[in-house]
Amino acid sequence: MIVESFISNARSLSSQLACFPLPVQLLTAIDAPTAMAQLQQEAVDLVIVDSCLRGKTDGFELCRSLRSNWSDDHIPIILILSCYLSLERCKGISAGADLLLHRPVVKEELLRMIQLLLGWRFEESVNSRPQVFEDRSLRRLHVVS
Repeated sequence: MIVESFISNARSLSSQLACFPLPVQLLTAIDAPTAMAQLQQEAVDLVIVDSCLRGKTDGFELCRSLRSNWSDDHIPIILILSCYLSLERCKGISAGADLLLHRPVVKEELLRMIQLLLGWRFEESVNSRPQVFEDRSLRRLHVVS
C-alpha cells in the first residue's frame, strides 16, 4: 500500500515498484483515514507512507496508529521523509517506522529494502524468471528508539 497525498509522488513510487521482480498489487490512499479504512478491508504486506500527508493526520501519526492497532502492528512500514533533519528521523523512529527513506527515493534502494523487510531474496533461474525464497529470520526489522 502506498499512502501519498500527491498524485505525482504516488505515480513515481508505483512506477518504481513496477520494476519489482514479482507482480505487485498496489493499493493507494491519499490520506490517513482512507488508508485506515482500506487496511480494515484488505490485507497488505507492506505500507509506504509519506511523512507529509495532508489532512489532520500526518504520516508520523498514521505510523503510530498502525503500530498501536493490534491487527496492523506486524505490517512493515517505510516512512518517506522530505528532508534530512535529525528531528524528522527521530520522529519517524519513535512513530514506529521500520525504515526511513528520503526524497528523492532511489528505485534500487527502495526495491532492496522491500525485499529485506519482507524477508524475500530473489535468485535468477535458467528461464530468467525470479524465484522467491522466503527467509523468516528477516521478516521484520526492528527499530529501537
